[in-house]
Amino acid sequence: MKNDKYIQYFCENIKALRKISKLSKRKMAKKLGICIKWITALEKGKMPTELSVDVLISINRYFGVTPSKMFSPWCMD
Repeated sequence: MKNDKYIQYFCENIKALRKISKLSKRKMAKKLGICIKWITALEKGKMPTELSVDVLISINRYFGVTPSKMFSPWCMD
């Protein structure tokens, strides 16, 4: 499915940004007010169904990356 690749890009970018920022999953979850299970699922390439647009926007704001970049092959380019 075409959308699957964008979800995969998002998941890969979450992991890369977390590592670049030297955040543990626990610290990232606390800073963003989300469940650590969501971060684990995202980093495994699975988009949690409970993940809201508000959470996605919080992630984008925290890392200073636009939503469109988060769904691109590499958001830091």
